[in-house]
Amino acid sequence: MRKDNNNPGNYDVAELDILGMSCVNCANSIKTYLTKVDGVYNVEINFTSEIAGIEYDPDKISRDEIISDIRKMGYDVMQEDDEDKTEKIRAKQLQNQKYKIYTSLVLSFIVMAISMSDHTEYLSMLKMNYNFSLVVLFILTSIVIFWCGDKFHKGALQAIKNKTSDMNTLISMGVFASYIYSIVISANHLFKLNISVLNNSHEVYYETAVMIISFILIGNHLEAVLKSKTQTSIKKLKNLQSKFVTVIRDSEEITIPFKKVKFNDIVIIKTGDKIPVDGSIIEGFCVVDESAMTGESHLIEKRQGNDLISGTVLKNGFVKMRALKVGKDTLLSQIISLVKEASNSKPKIQRLADKISSIFVPTVLSIALLTFLIWYFGISVPFDVALLYAVSVLIIACPCALGLASPMAVVIGVGRSAESGILFNNVEAIEKMNKIDTICFDKTGTLTEGEMKVKDVKLFGQLDETELLKNVFSIEKLSNHPIAKSITNYCIEKNIGLYEDVNNLNNEENGGISALVNEKLLLIGSESLMKSKNIRNLDLNLSNGKSVLYIGIDSELAGIIEFEDSIKPEAKEIIKKFEQKGYGIFMISGDNENTTKEVADELGIKNYSFKTLPTEKEGIITKLQSENKNVAMIGDGINDAPSLAKANVGVAMGTGQDIAIESADLILVKGDLRNLLKAINISSKTVSIIKQNIFWAFFYNVLAIPLAAGVYAPYGIIISPVMAAMFMAFSDVITVIGNSLRLKYVKID
Repeated sequence: MRKDNNNPGNYDVAELDILGMSCVNCANSIKTYLTKVDGVYNVEINFTSEIAGIEYDPDKISRDEIISDIRKMGYDVMQEDDEDKTEKIRAKQLQNQKYKIYTSLVLSFIVMAISMSDHTEYLSMLKMNYNFSLVVLFILTSIVIFWCGDKFHKGALQAIKNKTSDMNTLISMGVFASYIYSIVISANHLFKLNISVLNNSHEVYYETAVMIISFILIGNHLEAVLKSKTQTSIKKLKNLQSKFVTVIRDSEEITIPFKKVKFNDIVIIKTGDKIPVDGSIIEGFCVVDESAMTGESHLIEKRQGNDLISGTVLKNGFVKMRALKVGKDTLLSQIISLVKEASNSKPKIQRLADKISSIFVPTVLSIALLTFLIWYFGISVPFDVALLYAVSVLIIACPCALGLASPMAVVIGVGRSAESGILFNNVEAIEKMNKIDTICFDKTGTLTEGEMKVKDVKLFGQLDETELLKNVFSIEKLSNHPIAKSITNYCIEKNIGLYEDVNNLNNEENGGISALVNEKLLLIGSESLMKSKNIRNLDLNLSNGKSVLYIGIDSELAGIIEFEDSIKPEAKEIIKKFEQKGYGIFMISGDNENTTKEVADELGIKNYSFKTLPTEKEGIITKLQSENKNVAMIGDGINDAPSLAKANVGVAMGTGQDIAIESADLILVKGDLRNLLKAINISSKTVSIIKQNIFWAFFYNVLAIPLAAGVYAPYGIIISPVMAAMFMAFSDVITVIGNSLRLKYVKID
């Protein structure tokens, strides 16, 4: 069924675990096949994470049909709910792979020993009748090729069906060239066929075929083991999820799987339990370890009204929690999803490598053919010698390292970031972050704590401070507004009492609140509210550019409460470090000029804006970009969403609004600005290692192909197909995987 490219836009997304891929080219083969299927519009398959993301039209093709198509290609497919089963299958596949390696090695050494028995006295005990030895070699080699190395030939056949070629094509052709040539030589000798071109050839190369399979199987196995290590970050995150949860339904305690918890369920959490979902404590007290999610090293006390987040651990206590975010909506599930998505996408630098890799295999096939023709017809060496040079080219030039160059580094880099509380919403942000030269900070909630705290209380009426606060506390304790909570906390700390006689509570249109307290009309709010209610004594220029709340009692100004938003403790240090590194710094604020200038002066920021509307924030980003600057915007609120989306890299504080987080390329889970510097360092290290991987993959092939083709033969430098297989198998491990694994240990502070 051919693909119709008219995407109606109404598609579903299937996320599948695909098991059984032996190399990057397997992933490319699956992608090539699926993109030709009608109803499939976009396919991304990552060999390293073994995850496929497939966009499809459910009206044209079902999820089950896609899975069936992949299975027909010889791969196992697991869905999201089969995680435990997936791990078991992976373990079984790894074990089967070991069995095939052991079998291949044992039989290969026997084949090698028999082949060398005429040339080595230590192996003379294995010497047998020549005709009989040919039969034994044929049988043992056939077992290695068709059982131990079956995946290479299946992959090559699938590539032919897809009208393409890959690593399996090169391996299979190289193996069968040696195998079939040896069979023909054996048949010519055993059955006296008298094939003229082979009458002078008595050497068979069964050992070449089996050793190629053995070395490449070993390389694949090492690759699989190391690849599993690159997936440890996702595994660690999954281990933070509770498997079973105790909830109260219909006044009865029941234990259910984590995924069955519903919104508004009452969840019981005891000492040692992992917090299964996001929610709010409705009863009890506890001490929580949030280090895995936020990086916070200290244990945190939580009580009624406080929030709990999934993936954290209740160290001591007992609480009942109302589930507010469940299933895929929990913070932990979203983090796992983001890490998977970032790991499964490709940066632009890898797309270049993929493009080159797609034309590389046909080029290698041409070079191998040309090598044979030159040696056999041009230089007139024996047929078998020319064939071995061609086989060496096929084997040594497999572009596996090129395909692994980026995925390995990206998976490790994204995982390392997640462990540090840094989430990349998309993998291109890793590349873009490395190019940033200008950083724009939103003020409130980014450079400051975003929590208004009472700084001072000024009196203008007959009441003293305690009596004034008692009146204010009586009203504000009934409100959920952030400023009301700030006043409530302040009054509790000051041991301020309150009045029970509160009536006619009303939210005012101009921003504020009013009520009758002890039969006195209390009005709390902005200056404009006071003016609209004709409150006297407002000509004192009381705000002086600061954040204040006015208090009126019975039409007269009784006092004001002054607030401050404290600067984050790490902000000054981070701004200084960025300036020392040469980054341009800009602060954007919707606050008044005096407050903004005060923060800018304290942090040493020269460029800033004040009273900036959301559309104006986006305009500032656009203006900086028009000056050829690569801009990162860091914010946390709804009003930051447009500028986060506009910036080259949008960075959201994990403590901020959902819409800001959704608009961002990068999320700092804890909201710690020090992690911004870590993110830039991780980006720089990851991009550097990707470039190194691609360089070494190319450099290796530039050196290896001429060597395998016999260019240096006049100088006595020759490599056999067996050596070529060994070099190819271990080149991936050493030049790409080993180099990528350095990301797990490099310093990012």
